[in-house]
Amino acid sequence: MTRKELDHIAQFVADKVIAEMQRMFHFDVVDDNPEEKLLSDLAQAMTALDYNLKLENYPRCAELKATILDLEKQLKNNK
Repeated sequence: MTRKELDHIAQFVADKVIAEMQRMFHFDVVDDNPEEKLLSDLAQAMTALDYNLKLENYPRCAELKATILDLEKQLKNNK
């Protein structure tokens, strides 16, 4: 198996684990407070960015960076 194939499998598994953890630990309180939801989404995106940086998955990092900037903008406008 090549490094690229291993990275693809690792990314697939990581995405599934993150999605499952989001589902398991999703609290209704977060949905009631838009700022808390944005902060939660921001924390998740930053965690995913750190993980993808370690994998050197730069295309995904670029997507996450754009997401983070958007969430930060929404938080700034929300205050």
